[in-house]
Amino acid sequence: MRRFLILILVMGSILTGCGKEEVSFSEVSIDKVKKDVKDFIMHIETSESDKGNGIYMFNDSEKVRYLYLTQDFLEGENGFGSLDIKVDDNSWNIYLNESSDVEGIEDEYKLYKIKLNEEFEYGRVFKNGEETHFQTIGA
Repeated sequence: MRRFLILILVMGSILTGCGKEEVSFSEVSIDKVKKDVKDFIMHIETSESDKGNGIYMFNDSEKVRYLYLTQDFLEGENGFGSLDIKVDDNSWNIYLNESSDVEGIEDEYKLYKIKLNEEFEYGRVFKNGEETHFQTIGA
């Protein structure tokens, strides 16, 4: 009986440790997101504000964010490049890069759904290795 209880405790510990969520992101289509995200993007597209840096964040929930990049993000003939997310003790950091390997018609925008594994005190964004800011953050 004692061995059986120990086996259950060990298996429970293994399953609990393996079940930890990680930060993840995926590119999504505007057609596949909820109405409030679409409304946020529509507001950005129809606003008559000056050009910004083209980096927008929508907070859907405590652990789900949407990152929206417009053509204003791009400089010169570059295209949208890579995205990476790294976390530390109290912040999550988005690393964005442009790409000079542009062939054919480039996307007009990029929209990413980001799933965080916990709440963070700070969120930072970097473009081509240098820290920048979000043009607008919505909720």
